[in-house]
Amino acid sequence: MKREKLAKWWDIITYGDSGKYTKFIAWLFLDSFVASIPSSVLMIAVYFLLAPILDSTKAYEQKPLWILVGILILQTAVYAVVRRKSYLDICVGHVSAQQNEKLRLGDKLKTLPMGYFATHDAGELSTLLMRNYEEIENLSSSVVANGAVILIRLLIALAVMSIFSVKMTLAMFIVIPLAVPFAVISFKRVANTSAELIAIQQKTADGVIEYAGGITALQAYDRTGSAFTGLKNSFAKLRDDSKRQEKAGGAVSMYGRAILFLGISIVMGVGAHLLSDGQISPFFYIMCLLAALQVYEPIMQLFVFVISMARLDQCVKKLSALKDEKALTVAEPARTTDRSDISFRDVHFSYDGKTEVIKGISFQIPERSSIALVGASGSGKTTVARLLARFWDITSGQICIGGVPITAMSQEHLLSKISMVFQDVYLFRDTIAENIRLGRPDATQEEIVAAAKAAACHDFITALPEGYDTMVGEGGSTLSGGEKQRISIARAILSDAPIVFLDEATASLDPENEVLIQRAIDELVKNKTVLVIAHRLQSVKNSDEIIVLDEGRIAEQGTHSQLLEKGGRYAALWKEQQKAGSWKLA
Repeated sequence: MKREKLAKWWDIITYGDSGKYTKFIAWLFLDSFVASIPSSVLMIAVYFLLAPILDSTKAYEQKPLWILVGILILQTAVYAVVRRKSYLDICVGHVSAQQNEKLRLGDKLKTLPMGYFATHDAGELSTLLMRNYEEIENLSSSVVANGAVILIRLLIALAVMSIFSVKMTLAMFIVIPLAVPFAVISFKRVANTSAELIAIQQKTADGVIEYAGGITALQAYDRTGSAFTGLKNSFAKLRDDSKRQEKAGGAVSMYGRAILFLGISIVMGVGAHLLSDGQISPFFYIMCLLAALQVYEPIMQLFVFVISMARLDQCVKKLSALKDEKALTVAEPARTTDRSDISFRDVHFSYDGKTEVIKGISFQIPERSSIALVGASGSGKTTVARLLARFWDITSGQICIGGVPITAMSQEHLLSKISMVFQDVYLFRDTIAENIRLGRPDATQEEIVAAAKAAACHDFITALPEGYDTMVGEGGSTLSGGEKQRISIARAILSDAPIVFLDEATASLDPENEVLIQRAIDELVKNKTVLVIAHRLQSVKNSDEIIVLDEGRIAEQGTHSQLLEKGGRYAALWKEQQKAGSWKLA
């Protein structure tokens, strides 16, 4: 189990490409190693300078110093080459590997059922893909390489010093094992608070997104101040939790660093005793004092990294959990179809695996015909339609397009057959042209304009200062509801998918916009297989068939006239809406 956990940890910090990452670390290690050469050269230079003073029989020689100068010049040239390579690996290779991994996770998100996004909001996903990878980037490119350099330095120092004096070697290295437990305790303390800190970071990110997105409604009801109180409290808790984490780990790690500082005193004291007994030379004593700083300082840096390492561990756990999420699978071999008839066969579905919301639904939609789903709110209309697009996998039964189960189709093939127009339209922060082009990325400008004309939005687009190049606010905030709706229909017309799914596309619109959008929809559904969800029965009375849903079951099914003749639930809804449509202020 530990081996599996370590493998996942390594896969995350290497961005799924351990071979490329190992090469990158090797260059970074070489960078650090070459950069440490001058300190060793200077120590040797000190020896050549002090040797004549410590031993009057030795003459001062310039040649060794010039050799050392040559070594430093060569080191500078080598370092320039190595540094350039390692720098490019950091700026290009390392970042490129990280971006590739983010794209892979983006592809993974596309394969997850919509139920995942119902329990993981935008703030959490933003933190997961941005902040967590920032932590990994900052640490994986420094701690691993620096840790390797420190380990090599320690081994070299241990081997070299042991040759001259085992006692001085023990004096220098004895404090290192004494400091390690403090690093372990610090790591555990920080790890215990990291999960809570990450949770409040996500909550704060959610609060910022929600506050910014709902600012119009908050201003309308003069609630900007009271609503900000909750966000302010989140910021305060984030500050307090961050301080608590620093105290939890920082204080303990400081004790470990203090022990390392004590090591310098031990080296100095033991060395003085051995020097007085003639067991070591004055030169070796000076070298040990200088070496102590070279040995302890990098280890002290590792204590500083302990807090970040604990946070890194939490980041790895979060990203591993995302990677382990079960994706929507495709039965092999994947199949395709050119037909667009739809069939639901005894379909059952529940969101939580316990309470069924769709209970044994069966119906057929012949190719190039239309069917409407109606019923009270919560009856399962939208769920049925979204099961067709495989936003979730059904519990039992079968959904087919052209006789092929949708579970046997790739997600790309399935979604290429369906155009969707929702009541709540989302437009991206981009130009109007690019928002329409989302329906078909390879569409030309002429095709975009043709789709816009068919969707009755060409006129208002060309009236804008920059026409089709006009930037749209995030979510479409700079456009009216009717304008956004017509752009979404233009997007669907451009995709030219054989199946069209309309979810309350004309709800909550003023009469003028409704007329325009209805014309656009008429253009969209020509020669298509159409599935419509509607509360307003007037808009679907001409459908080839109408299905009335009630608590996840089919209550009635037939044409408008047939259902009125039955005098059942549909007829009652029709009469109620006709009566409501004639009300007026007294």
